[in-house]
Amino acid sequence: MKITFVLTVHLPNDERVWYQQAESLKRRGHEVSIISSKVEGSNLSNVFCFNDIGLSKKNVIQKIITILSNINPEIIICDNPISVIAAKKHISSTQSKATLIYDVTEWYPSTLNLKEGNFLNKSIKFFTLSFLSFYAGCLVNKFIFGEYYKGIFFRILFPFKKFIYLSYYANDEFINKYPVKDISNRCELFYSGNLTNVNGFDKVLKVTQECAKKMPNTTFVLKIISPQKFENDSICDVENIEFQYIHQLPFFDFCKEIGKSDIFLDIRKIDCIKNHSLPIKIFYYMAAGRPVIYSDLKAIRKFFPKNIIPNFAHLVNPKKIDHIVNIIEKYINNPEYYNKSCNFAYEMAQSTYNWKMIEMVFIHFIEKND
Repeated sequence: MKITFVLTVHLPNDERVWYQQAESLKRRGHEVSIISSKVEGSNLSNVFCFNDIGLSKKNVIQKIITILSNINPEIIICDNPISVIAAKKHISSTQSKATLIYDVTEWYPSTLNLKEGNFLNKSIKFFTLSFLSFYAGCLVNKFIFGEYYKGIFFRILFPFKKFIYLSYYANDEFINKYPVKDISNRCELFYSGNLTNVNGFDKVLKVTQECAKKMPNTTFVLKIISPQKFENDSICDVENIEFQYIHQLPFFDFCKEIGKSDIFLDIRKIDCIKNHSLPIKIFYYMAAGRPVIYSDLKAIRKFFPKNIIPNFAHLVNPKKIDHIVNIIEKYINNPEYYNKSCNFAYEMAQSTYNWKMIEMVFIHFIEKND
């Protein structure tokens, strides 16, 4: 079958779409293409891109329709209400019998959508975009939900439409496994993301500083991978801290790099959106076989069984720096505990939280015409 992904939120090489969903469908023998409005061009095969900056939603929709008309797919998988509307307009204008699927992995409206304007403008925009989500739900044949909370709205309003939950599991084939090291003399902490207080980078710096002060015999290395430039001038006057900054890496290089670190930190600020969003990186950190320290997000507790979390992760209040430092100190002073956490994370990623475990569920859902 001809299957097209229409992306108005994600890049064409998004790890979930390009490296997992599209690749699985190609291996199955389907003809797969991707349309993305987030970048001007791409050297990937069967990928059609344009940059939507400065374009009205009407123009974005028209460009997508034009590309779809040349492809004429039998199945269209969308990532956003705008892409759903564009795909439906194409289906209607060509009298196609294509199946339309909405892969819900993002909040719409999101915090970013409502960032600017006064209360009245934000309220109007919220209700307008919420209606667009409802309208998109009316148009599609089936849903894919990346996680529980992002599916609630559609499950309530469209209880009879087919759906699956398809989580953000990593493909362990992409992630290098490194031996577990002794971290008592040198402990490498890892942070990936934007260098903002909202993402908790200020808390990561503070934790690193306090660890170095409390454990002067251990050298702490903070490895940072971010698209934003990191300047460590005047940030820290503690001698036993080193910083390693790497500009944002291509996907495969990122997967090779992460397992070199010892403990993963993601102590983002908790707001309503983040609290109900399951972070994709937690599955990549598991596959690397290292413990994680994450903000205590409701979405994480909803997803993982209670008896699983303590064996590989600590969910923390990002404001409680001393508590986070104590966790790291326990890992450093108790090698058996640290090794057990590393091994458990890796084993669970291999046996349960792995793309291979849900790949056929996804394929059968796409192929089944109901």
